[in-house]
Amino acid sequence: DRFDIFARMITAREVGGDFYDFYFVGRGKLALVVADVSGKGVPAALFMMRAKATVQGLLKGGLDVCEAVTAANDRLAEANDANMFVTAWIGVVDIETGALEYVNAGHNPPLVKRADGSVAYLTEKSGPPLAAMAGVPYRKQSVVLGPGDAILLYTDGVTEALNPAQELYGEDRLIGTLRGLVGSQSTEAVLQGVIDSIREFAAGAEQADDITLLGFKLRGKVENK
Repeated sequence: DRFDIFARMITAREVGGDFYDFYFVGRGKLALVVADVSGKGVPAALFMMRAKATVQGLLKGGLDVCEAVTAANDRLAEANDANMFVTAWIGVVDIETGALEYVNAGHNPPLVKRADGSVAYLTEKSGPPLAAMAGVPYRKQSVVLGPGDAILLYTDGVTEALNPAQELYGEDRLIGTLRGLVGSQSTEAVLQGVIDSIREFAAGAEQADDITLLGFKLRGKVENK
């Protein structure tokens, strides 16, 4: 009852390179992950599986989010003969206090929608995409979510969706769409609203990239610790 979470992924091909994940990494600590592997097809999907398992293993092993991302980057950079990389947003939220610590490894900025209806991007970057180069330090960022606040994570297939005139959906249109969605709606309904907006904008144009969305909304009373 402390949170509402929902995710959708619409692949551009039969095998996608995006991934999302969420799982508990300690008492009251929920990890949220959205990532996008460079390339397409089976090689990207295999690298995606490796990245997903590596990040999950490190977070569940007790490392904090910054330590886990730093270690994951070093491991994924090893034997990376295909020179693939992963843009990723990885956060851990304390569902009791609303404190959210995260690392943005070259990924799209997520959106935070407050209970009062205001919406803003979390623009802070922590470091480059994973696997691009070993030995890179990452900076941990933080934000506090209150009751009724929500965060929307997504991949570039959302903002780079094209219409028949080859125009991008874009970050301005995404934030406008989110502002227009009623705050009391479920996370599933909000994500569906974004997808409906993308489809209306695309007007039948072929989907060129995977579209992945993960929404998290905090419910109830937040404790101060």
